[in-house]
Amino acid sequence: MKASVLGKMIFTALIAARFIFAAAADTADETARKDFDNDSKPFGFDILESGSWVDGGHFSNRLDMRLHTPLELTLRGQLNSKYPAPPWEYPDDGINALGAALYHKGTGSRLLYGRIETRGLLNRASNMWSRSAPWFESHSVSNADLKTSAGDMETAVVYMDLLTPAIGPFNSYFSAQFDKETNTIFTGGAGVRLPFNSAFRLEALSAEKRLAERKMDAWFSDKPYLPERDLRFYALNAVFSSPYFSFAGDFAYSEVFAWGMDIYANAALRFGAGPWRFSLAADGAGARFSGADGSIPGAGFRSAAQFTWEGRRNMLFRASSVLRSAAWRAPFDRSATSLYFRFPVNKSSPLRVNRVSLAVERDAQSWERISDNVSFGAIFSAGPFRPLFNVTLSQHTSANVGDTIYPYPNYAADHEFDTLKFSGGVSCMLFFISLKGTVSYNLVDEKEAQVTSSVSASINGKLGRIGVKLSDDGKNGKLSYSVSWRLQKSF
Repeated sequence: MKASVLGKMIFTALIAARFIFAAAADTADETARKDFDNDSKPFGFDILESGSWVDGGHFSNRLDMRLHTPLELTLRGQLNSKYPAPPWEYPDDGINALGAALYHKGTGSRLLYGRIETRGLLNRASNMWSRSAPWFESHSVSNADLKTSAGDMETAVVYMDLLTPAIGPFNSYFSAQFDKETNTIFTGGAGVRLPFNSAFRLEALSAEKRLAERKMDAWFSDKPYLPERDLRFYALNAVFSSPYFSFAGDFAYSEVFAWGMDIYANAALRFGAGPWRFSLAADGAGARFSGADGSIPGAGFRSAAQFTWEGRRNMLFRASSVLRSAAWRAPFDRSATSLYFRFPVNKSSPLRVNRVSLAVERDAQSWERISDNVSFGAIFSAGPFRPLFNVTLSQHTSANVGDTIYPYPNYAADHEFDTLKFSGGVSCMLFFISLKGTVSYNLVDEKEAQVTSSVSASINGKLGRIGVKLSDDGKNGKLSYSVSWRLQKSF
């Protein structure tokens, strides 16, 4: 036990000493860059090391090296590790993930090997109910890059993305992804610039995957037994953008042996010019639709509207509302509405409100228990300090068979208390040291109130950042700690 504690102390001291040595030559206003950028020099070398140590949790570490060469090429190597803490006590329980990449800056083309994260059409058509509404801004071009963390269930893949330089107003791109199980994903697209600062893009995707056998958890399991089966997935995306009107839409079709075929579709419109924008979005999926990864999101339909207004001195007002139902043409039984206002910057006032937000939600899938939540938050400035707080109240009510159930909360009805959560904090910057403290009070019906708190400090220097955090979960009166760091250097 003493050896374990001593090891933790030595490890923390070494990391702190390493960072302090790096930060000693730094000025107070210099901060670490968020990521690497290609250098204009003929040759350049970047190295980054980041990670965290969580008491009673995991030790995670990332080593990332990049070599910049002529012809705008960058060669990258990466090693991600994740072990239970302390790692020397669990040498056989860790995960090590190697990754390599070759980038071309001029076109954005890349060749990847390792665990990757994808963006674009593939993500929008998978697990869509756990994502935000499909606004126009979310319809980005499909691409991928190496993951910056190690995962338990992920496999290494080969990914190739080729983009052509612009030929007049046209450009095109093609990507392919393979893994050792011969699963494939192909994506291709083309875009054209149009008059009046407009553009149009079309993208198509095809994927094939061999899904593993799914066994029943029990004799009367809700999920029936399924043998190994093939999944075929196809998707299409179209985007038109202009200063006054923009449109984007996705369509996806899946076919799984012994499960069935179904579709998913979404559409988004954006109107406006100058400081204001008005957006509409909707999407829906069938019960038998499957994402390209084999996940079954379930049937549903969602519609959304949003209005934004940007003013002078960084002012922003945003109002949005999202409605959901169990299926197309089914009555809406869930909603999420939010208001957000960021006040104009006024540095002459020592005490000011920076931003406020209000969110109201309802989940009426079960008429016997209809959940209503309301949340309010605010962030302030008081000299060098940044106080903030958030209050969330959760209640529930019920309805009788045959009653009309509204998707928005009805606070005129009798509610029963569920939970009340208050969280607050304050942060400040002293020279190159960032300090932050938080406290949370959570009151649950018929249970004892729970109070959690934490304090943290981080040092920012020319070569990166190191932070230490102490937390109290309010359960056993024991403090836990975590250390995180991010150090990088360019040569």
